[in-house]
Amino acid sequence: MKLALLGSPELTDGGKRIDLSSRRQRQFLEVLGLHAGRVISADAISELVWGSDQPVDPAAAVQTNISRIRRLLQPPLSVESVAGGYVFNCPDDSLDVSRFEMLTEEMKTADPATQVRIATSALALWRGRPYGELDHLDVEGERQRLIEMKNEITESLGQNLVDLGRHREAIVLMESHTRSNPYREKPVATLMRALYAENRQADALSAYTSLRTRLVEDLGVDPSTELRDLEMAILKQSLPGGRTSGKLEQRIRFCTATDGTRLAYALSGVGPPLVKAATWMSHLDHDWDSLVWRHWNEGLSANHTLVRYDERGCGLSDWRVERFEFDAWVEDLATVVDELKLERFPLIGISQGGAVAIEYATRYPDRVSKLVLYGSYPRGRMVRATSEAERNEAALNLELARLGWGKDSPAFRHVFTRQFMPEGTLEEWNAFDELQRRTCSPENAVRFLEVFGNIDVTEAARRVECPTLIIHSRDEVRVPFSNAVELASLIPDSRLVPLESTNHILTGRDHAWPRFLEVVREFLS
Repeated sequence: MKLALLGSPELTDGGKRIDLSSRRQRQFLEVLGLHAGRVISADAISELVWGSDQPVDPAAAVQTNISRIRRLLQPPLSVESVAGGYVFNCPDDSLDVSRFEMLTEEMKTADPATQVRIATSALALWRGRPYGELDHLDVEGERQRLIEMKNEITESLGQNLVDLGRHREAIVLMESHTRSNPYREKPVATLMRALYAENRQADALSAYTSLRTRLVEDLGVDPSTELRDLEMAILKQSLPGGRTSGKLEQRIRFCTATDGTRLAYALSGVGPPLVKAATWMSHLDHDWDSLVWRHWNEGLSANHTLVRYDERGCGLSDWRVERFEFDAWVEDLATVVDELKLERFPLIGISQGGAVAIEYATRYPDRVSKLVLYGSYPRGRMVRATSEAERNEAALNLELARLGWGKDSPAFRHVFTRQFMPEGTLEEWNAFDELQRRTCSPENAVRFLEVFGNIDVTEAARRVECPTLIIHSRDEVRVPFSNAVELASLIPDSRLVPLESTNHILTGRDHAWPRFLEVVREFLS
């Protein structure tokens, strides 16, 4: 059993969440977790929970609530009555706050690459405001201490990413961190260095100007001498680390499937191959600079030669095709791989591309070394529907595509947009709408959705032989998290990593994006 307090309190037993719908339960767990391993008196508990609005009999109220908490707990967690009050027994590895502090200590003696891995794991423990159910002043000091530790680890992670040449990841991380901490100089300095290293001098100077404006107008102070010196070095282009090469480029090529269908594929990056099973709504040329897929292409190309291709009926591949079925998609993946003469490689599948990747890995077990599945599912909507309401919802998706995909007004397409990236900005939503419009015809959109709804690779998933990493946004609605759990239960050698996001397609600004890249890189290394 584990207790998580770096966010809304969560109590889990074997990965299953225990119901904590009562705010009082959550408050008592926070108080106990705050004093884990130490004696805390009933009076102190009462003060932290009720403050000035004390119950008639505080000791009895505390005892009643402790009894309720005890009924929730399983070993190794327990509450013991001792002289002077209570002791909450909770091993360090069962409490996220303790694990966070231990990881922070580990970072101090680690090399930069290991620090990146540790910091990513530490930050992944955070889900929100720690001890958020307690408003007492005595708790605020501990809360601010943890938040400052988190800020320092985030900034250290950003600097390590820059030192390791992983500038794009540092940019995403520091932009997000700066939005949350608008007056801190260190993340802006790291952001400026990362932008400069990517030949984005103007953006680096703009980051400095924005911070200076905030400091002067809001706080009445100027940036530090160190930051002003950094600005001057960028202006003079005398800062070490600037790139002389241009931006990452892709090479688009074509091959022919066994039935004569033309397939477009692209290569980007340098290193061992990483093959990405085609994802619906792709267009190799448009995707390259699109807000929807640009960061995916850059991130997955960072340490590999990334192989992407457009599905038949989509993007630069043939739109007018007779065979529009799941088996044809699996064969198209085989066609691209054979064209490149790849013998053994890791394979990544996103959304319905995950089912294609699973089927391919089952048919060609000697060729797939590792399998990465993100936002994927073993059964389509129509197959997994167990009620009339679910079947009607699946049918409604088809009807929306029939009625609105090709219209000038984006109203119908916006329904899909908000399912795929509910946390997106207006600019990202518009980019996704443009992606839908460009990538396939209304007729093909309906054909895609019909095949998606009837996908079923449950038997194939049981036969996957290679190590498999399953990543899924915990709170997304397009493909609910239960699909990831089902995949993890089917695939023998699999590991499930939840991401704290509601997006089906992670945006470049999503706080879960750096975590996604880190777990994939660690798995493939």
